Amino acid sequence: DDKDEGNKEEKAEQDMTETLEDDKVGSQVVSDMSQLYVNDGSKDRSTADGSITHDDEQMEILHQDCGEARQSWAIIHSETHALARRLCEKLRLVMEPLVASKLRGDYRTGKRINMKRVIGYIASSYRKDKIWLRRTKPAKRNYRVLVAVDDSESMKKSGMGAMALRAMATLATGMTQLEVGEIGIASFGDEMRLLHPFNQPFTQESGVNVTANFQFDQQRTRTALCVESAMMALDEGSGGDSSSLQLVFLVSDGRIERDSRATLRRLIREMLERNILMVMIIVEGNEVAKDSIVNMKEVTFVDGKPKVKLFMENYPFPYYMILDDMNNLPSILGDALRQWFEMLTRLRSASA
Repeated sequence: DDKDEGNKEEKAEQDMTETLEDDKVGSQVVSDMSQLYVNDGSKDRSTADGSITHDDEQMEILHQDCGEARQSWAIIHSETHALARRLCEKLRLVMEPLVASKLRGDYRTGKRINMKRVIGYIASSYRKDKIWLRRTKPAKRNYRVLVAVDDSESMKKSGMGAMALRAMATLATGMTQLEVGEIGIASFGDEMRLLHPFNQPFTQESGVNVTANFQFDQQRTRTALCVESAMMALDEGSGGDSSSLQLVFLVSDGRIERDSRATLRRLIREMLERNILMVMIIVEGNEVAKDSIVNMKEVTFVDGKPKVKLFMENYPFPYYMILDDMNNLPSILGDALRQWFEMLTRLRSASA
């Protein structure tokens, strides 16, 4: 009997050893973090021409860059906190609520009784029965805003990269405080990348992630591709609902490709038809006057003869502002948006 028990124990140990060896083959310890990616069948979403990228891996911060990114965002946030508050108060008067969420009115049916009307209702022998309130007063904003920042090498060479990030932080933080609706952040150059999706709130952690993804090293600035990609991103984020006003802020040095002007005009007209307002914010800082985009010149050929003209002549963006001092951003942008909204209202009334 003892011998049989010994054989059984030996056999059990052998079976256990085989089981552990089998498990070891299928459950190896992974030291390379890239091997932890699990393919769930969903691929990176992009447009047919690869113009916009929604790669979640690109929005993650490498461990060694995490501390640097947090420090950079902390500096940017502290420098723009007061500006964001001023922008919030300025836009409160410009970006009016669009969604009816407050109760008002005297109706025979509704959601809630107006207690001020109850005594009169009883005193009138129940004839004055308009005692109900309905949600008919606009009190909630439902804008969709995309802030796209130029990530090309020209921004680094001109020293405007840091100023562009401060402008982005001011816009994103100020509009988040105002609760305008949905905010997306993107970078553009050779391609456009959506760094912060519309369906997520913009938080401090979002600011860190966004800041870490700007290197200002893209070789080209394909502005027309960016505008087209912005329309696609807004359409994708809206889920087919284009009733609310949509805003796109392009933060760049304003240098665009010469052969893209006609395409840009066509795209901007199409955006206006889709209820999208495109605003170009040209960051310059303390540029020398001769280096300013306002004084830039370019040479074109007409009937084989050279012709010198200003770069800003026939600029394809009808709504743009030149920012040379960050402290002026809240006031300039608030006044400009008010004027642009009024112009859009007149254009819609004329077309109707």
